[in-house]
Amino acid sequence: MILIELLFGLVAAAMMLVLIPLILVMAGIAGVALLWVMAPTALVVALLLWLLFPHALGTAALVLLLVVGFFVAERRSRRIAYEQWHGRWY
Repeated sequence: MILIELLFGLVAAAMMLVLIPLILVMAGIAGVALLWVMAPTALVVALLLWLLFPHALGTAALVLLLVVGFFVAERRSRRIAYEQWHGRWY
């Protein structure tokens, strides 16, 4: 019985060693795609604020978060308005 439990632990550890790097790579690719699609303007604004006011890094980060939040809210409201006008398909 102990041999079966040890083999199960070995298989579980091997699966984790295979799956964790794959999940991290997928999360990194998703993060880059999200940054590329949604926030290039926010990154330019944050870079300009950082260059103009180098000691106000917190303000630049706050503006970056606000602009990304506005992008997300605008896309969601546009989708909701489209669904209200055309109706849902699903």
